[in-house]
Amino acid sequence: MGNRVTARFKGQYRADREAATALTVTGTWDKHLPGRLAQALAWQQGHARTLRLAEEHRALLGPYLPGGVDGFAALDEALANAARIAELAAESNAPGAVADRLGHGAHTDHGYVGLQVQAVRGSLADWCDAVDLRMERWTETSSRLASMFEDARRLKLLPALGGTLDEADRALGVLAADPSGPGEWQTYRRALSVLTDRGLDDLVSRATERGIGADAFPEVVERALLQLWADTLLAADGRLRTERAAELDARVRSFREADRMLVDAASGAVIESCNSRKPKAFGAGGASLIRREAEKKTRHMAVRELLGKAREVVQAVKPCFMMNPLSVSQYLPADYRFDVVIFDEASQVRPGDAVNCVYRGHSLVVAGDEKQLPPTSFFDSTVGDESDEYDEGVPDAFESLLHACKAGAMRELPLRWHYRSRHEDLITFSNRSFYGNGMVTFPGAAERGPDIGVEFFKADGCYDKGRRRDNRREAEAVAQRVLHHFDTRPGRSLGVVALSQAQATAIDECVQQARLARPDLDHCFTEDRLAGFFVKNLESVQGDERDVMIMSLGYGPDERGVLGLNFGPINREGGWRRLNVAVTRARFRVEVVASFHGSQLKDGPNESVQHLKRYLEYAETGPAVLARDTVVADAEPDSPFEESVLAVLRDWGYQVQPQVGVAGYRVDLGLRHPAAQGSFALGIECDGAMYHSSRAARDRDRLRQQVLEDLGWTLHRIWGTDWYRNRPEAERRLKEAVETAVTTDPFARPEAVRLPDGGAPATHVTPAETRSQGPRPEPERILLVDRAPVREWSTRYVLAEVGIDTWAAPEFHTPEARPLLRKVLAQIIEAEGPIHQDLLVQRAREVWGLGKSGRRMVENAQHVLDALVRAGIAECESGFVDVAGRRLRGVRTPLDDQPRRIAHVSPAERQLAMRELALECPGMTTEELLQQARELFGWKRMGSDIRSALESDVRNLLARGELTGAPDRLIATR
Repeated sequence: MGNRVTARFKGQYRADREAATALTVTGTWDKHLPGRLAQALAWQQGHARTLRLAEEHRALLGPYLPGGVDGFAALDEALANAARIAELAAESNAPGAVADRLGHGAHTDHGYVGLQVQAVRGSLADWCDAVDLRMERWTETSSRLASMFEDARRLKLLPALGGTLDEADRALGVLAADPSGPGEWQTYRRALSVLTDRGLDDLVSRATERGIGADAFPEVVERALLQLWADTLLAADGRLRTERAAELDARVRSFREADRMLVDAASGAVIESCNSRKPKAFGAGGASLIRREAEKKTRHMAVRELLGKAREVVQAVKPCFMMNPLSVSQYLPADYRFDVVIFDEASQVRPGDAVNCVYRGHSLVVAGDEKQLPPTSFFDSTVGDESDEYDEGVPDAFESLLHACKAGAMRELPLRWHYRSRHEDLITFSNRSFYGNGMVTFPGAAERGPDIGVEFFKADGCYDKGRRRDNRREAEAVAQRVLHHFDTRPGRSLGVVALSQAQATAIDECVQQARLARPDLDHCFTEDRLAGFFVKNLESVQGDERDVMIMSLGYGPDERGVLGLNFGPINREGGWRRLNVAVTRARFRVEVVASFHGSQLKDGPNESVQHLKRYLEYAETGPAVLARDTVVADAEPDSPFEESVLAVLRDWGYQVQPQVGVAGYRVDLGLRHPAAQGSFALGIECDGAMYHSSRAARDRDRLRQQVLEDLGWTLHRIWGTDWYRNRPEAERRLKEAVETAVTTDPFARPEAVRLPDGGAPATHVTPAETRSQGPRPEPERILLVDRAPVREWSTRYVLAEVGIDTWAAPEFHTPEARPLLRKVLAQIIEAEGPIHQDLLVQRAREVWGLGKSGRRMVENAQHVLDALVRAGIAECESGFVDVAGRRLRGVRTPLDDQPRRIAHVSPAERQLAMRELALECPGMTTEELLQQARELFGWKRMGSDIRSALESDVRNLLARGELTGAPDRLIATR
């Protein structure tokens, strides 16, 4: 039953489908046809209605009746004209007549109605013309207006201008409300064209998208340009491509290590060079003379004579002489010469005392400080020519060698780094007062403390002006400061300087008296030249330096309380130089002991006394006294880079001081220790102007850091490229360094002790640890034993190993033997050349096993030898044969006590031996040289033939300049 119903429905469906398909244009079925049947029905109904209406109004529409789709446009136009005619003829008293006259196919009438019709038609035509003209103008104007805007804005504006009058009116109202808009727009367009020319036109759109205002736009553009420039530079310069700070730090560490190795290697090269110039043997010449004099007990040769006779050996063993000018004249012969003569402390050397040294050198180096002590005037004559007029016959008078060299226009090399003072206060006064603030000083890591800086101590002393000319109570106060120093700073050296010799003597007596009560401090009072305790006067302290210096004035109020203005050597001309020397001898601390305050001194004309007054005030009140002459503004960061780092550190809550230092080199940022505000926990260095001010990488990356670390600084370097490229990581590394630094105890730093031999500082140990716990062991005795010199220029004589079958070989003298003889001679020459012709024939004869050489044998060998020479295999000169083109291989010593005869040793070999022997023992006599050569070649006695040949060799060497000197002292040139 169900199947029959389904079949019936299927049949009906197929019939309906075929009917629908027949209605389509293509005649094919489409699955969308059922959904479009309603549209087709509506269209059919609308078409039927259109046909019905057209039929009803056929008479009214006449020719305007639409005959197809295209006819509707003409109908719309006719209806619009009719509506307009009705509007214009609304006041006519005969509208029907007007309609008849204006209708399609109406006849012309010259009546009143006709005139109205013509008037209407004329008005309508004029109106249409006016409309067309205005429309044309509006179109042109609106197009011109729209062209002033960019495409995006024009797309929004054109629909409004081309729409209704209301829409156009609103659009024009908006534009009229902004009268300055066109000017701003043109300015914008011009600025945009400039950016476009430089490829930056997208900046404006990107700024608009990100909501950046006009005020901030210039800063954004500048930042973008700078960032682009920086990125381009970093990418183009291979030296800046390293991005990670760890890589930059590793590179600096590698350079420091390489530089230290270079310095060590240089010192090793100097030692090696000196050792290579030492005599290789001591059997003759100057070395033998020195050795003989050293073994004597009495009747020694005068030093001057000994140095004159053994000068070559002496200068080879000790190429550097350290002597004062008086010793040079006393001990060195007048013709003693040096490559370089160096004067130190030249400000204390008179030109007349230096002449005997200057002429001895090929080069001259003069080192000194004209701001320090001049030559002593104790032995100056008071009689002389005091005329100020110029006299060509009178030599120029210079105070010192240093002044004479400066007047001679010698090339000057200023040494501006000040390395001695471990605290800047020790050198600040001299740098400001005497050196024009031109010295490069380095700040210390600690600003204040009991063991650093400059401190003033007031003593209730009285200057004994009439008798002892000293200040006993002040001397006792100095002695107490000496004991206090060794009680609290036993690991640091100490020196005392007084303005007068009388005060120095009084201080020494008081110190000796105070030591009687403190025998436990006796070990501190050593006499070591570099680190021992001393008490000296002002005139003799130049050149000394100690960790701590105590300066005693001695002068002060007398028994009546009157303070005079006589301060001994300070009052002399240039007395400020002596003051400069006295106050710059300390490495860590200066203690000034005086019986009056600096403010008690009156102002006067003596410049040196005024400097003394200011130094006393400086010691008592600190560097603020120097601000009277030079006002220094608060230090500010040196660059925006440093400002950025400073802001980060202060945001973290730390107290930071920019540009730490007084003069010369400054630490960019100093972070104060929270537990000790007088010291710095960390120094931050940015690679800015201070870093780049050094031309040498050694100064930038090793020496400056080495000096600062020696002054107690812990340093952290921030690289500008790392801060720019990877700031978060750079801030993380900075924070780790800061946290590590502030957790350290600022008072737990080990105290460094300078070793007497100039070595590296060592950690201080208590005196108890330095005492020996038992008897000292007997020092090991080392006996020096002479060794035979290693002579690279000599070897043992090597005999040629040649073997032949003597039974099968042709006889030596026959032409048949020549091929074999050619091979034998070539092998002998290769092994033993240069070899004499006679010895060559002897060696060949021994190969054949023959005892004697006959005439024919010699002639046959000579024939073969000539053939070897013509073939370029061998060469023969003065009877000696060698391989062609081969240089002399060296000197050959005898083998198994079988020396060659003098005639069988080539002159070139003998002369090489004698030259090398003269180099081994400089200063030999001719006879010593002959004996040395005889022993070298193994001859037992000096026969007449041997002497004659060797003397001829000496003459040839002298003629060629390979030996110089006289028969009593021969010198080999290198």
